[in-house]
Amino acid sequence: MRDEEGVQIAELVSTGIAQFHLMAGDLDTAYRSDEAELRGLLASRVWGTGPAGTAFFQALQALGGPERWLDDTDALVRDINKTPTKLRRAVGNSLSTDDAVAEYLARALGPA
Repeated sequence: MRDEEGVQIAELVSTGIAQFHLMAGDLDTAYRSDEAELRGLLASRVWGTGPAGTAFFQALQALGGPERWLDDTDALVRDINKTPTKLRRAVGNSLSTDDAVAEYLARALGPA
């Protein structure tokens, strides 16, 4: 990214996106581990099959249950993981557009 009129954004933006990328990867890794553990606990049905266990399971499944929460969280983590790449592309597109406009204006206006 260019240094124009004394404003240096290259290091700030690239460092921020790199940190975001690392955080997103760490989030994904942590979530995958926690998700697997939670799904394993849910599959074991430790609450039992008696009346109390059945009542607990019914309450647990209200509004879609933990599976819905896990699926929604999975989608959110995936979106977060894609964001640094989208940011890099958006910044690159913005700079390319700025360059194209500057080139056009230089040609249209001629030498100063």
